[in-house]
Amino acid sequence: PDALPGGQDPVDTPSGMSRDELAAYQFPEGEIDALVIGLDNDFNYRKLCIATVLLQRNPDALLVATNLDAFDLVGFDARHLPGNGALVSAVEMASGRTAINVGKPSSTLSELIMDVYGLKAEETLMVGDRLDTDITFGNDSGMKSALVLTGCATSSDIASVMKDDESSQMIPSVIFPHVGYMFDDAAGDN
Repeated sequence: PDALPGGQDPVDTPSGMSRDELAAYQFPEGEIDALVIGLDNDFNYRKLCIATVLLQRNPDALLVATNLDAFDLVGFDARHLPGNGALVSAVEMASGRTAINVGKPSSTLSELIMDVYGLKAEETLMVGDRLDTDITFGNDSGMKSALVLTGCATSSDIASVMKDDESSQMIPSVIFPHVGYMFDDAAGDN
């Protein structure tokens, strides 16, 4: 089947949806193969209602998450901006379904990357700023992992995972204060 139109709603589309509106909503004819959830800064209750009914009407359709990031950091005071994982959780809860994550730390993604680029996991370094996605992705895939402290993870986060036996997949091979330390010239100057 063709993909349903997505993206930003027209300006006059309400963000809410009443019971009567949902009952009268005209869904497209035919089946869907998958419902894919990616970060949508315009996510709202109306979209949640529509996604839930699409999954209800299509019990064999895959529910796919592009990632499960809980949040991103913004601003000088590191405010939490909800990530795609929050949207996925809302759809999972409303639909009673569990999404397939194809983003980090998915083994499907690592296998695809290794195959397409002809890489060997043991010769690959995964660099990232998140313990739960980037570092776990590298470690679970057999790569070495490097954490940079210029993003989501903090030294407190590292201390927490070091104390927790169940979080061993989140322990990086190496930690850098910033990406520049990865290069000989930058590291030699400090």
